[in-house]
Amino acid sequence: MATAVITPAGSARLSNRLGLWFAHAYVLGMCAVLGGAYFFQFGLWEYPCPMCLLQRMFFLLSALGPAYIIARSRKGAVTTREFASGWGWAAAVAICGSFVSAAQVLMHIVPPDPGYAGALFGLHLYTWALVAFVLAVLACGINLVLVDKSEPLDAGTTSPLLGKAARVTLAVLAFFALSNLVACFFIQGFHWQMSGDPTSYRFFTDLGL
Repeated sequence: MATAVITPAGSARLSNRLGLWFAHAYVLGMCAVLGGAYFFQFGLWEYPCPMCLLQRMFFLLSALGPAYIIARSRKGAVTTREFASGWGWAAAVAICGSFVSAAQVLMHIVPPDPGYAGALFGLHLYTWALVAFVLAVLACGINLVLVDKSEPLDAGTTSPLLGKAARVTLAVLAFFALSNLVACFFIQGFHWQMSGDPTSYRFFTDLGL
């Protein structure tokens, strides 16, 4: 009975495709974090503060790096420069986001401050956001170190499954970007400055609803 043999070229192609799948996982992971925030906002009626919304924007901006790699792979081989630029952008934005999360943690770290909004497993969402940003930076660093093994090359053009996954992943990211923009508008309304402790959607409140 014949045994399948994985050649060095075949192994490289497999690792390249895994690198592209990881880019999908990163983008969807950022969207999942926002999905959890949406649960607290729309399911538990806990309104996000300006710093919370800023952290959401950093999650979305960080996801743009791998999203660029995914979009680029649909047109052909991704160069090392493009791959490094995508993950470098994601890492830089995640670092900036971690500063915002850390600042909010420090604002509420001294007892008896109860912290802002609800908590998950004893930790507030901004603390989980800090953890997520740190893990994101670590993931970006690993991809940059393993650039020769994980850059997608022509994987996006030779795999129909990856082509379909690219459309889904990019559509999910676009949905969260647009919905977050709409949510920000409803919370702030037509005011120049957003309340530091919002208790309603000002757009509807101003309309008397």
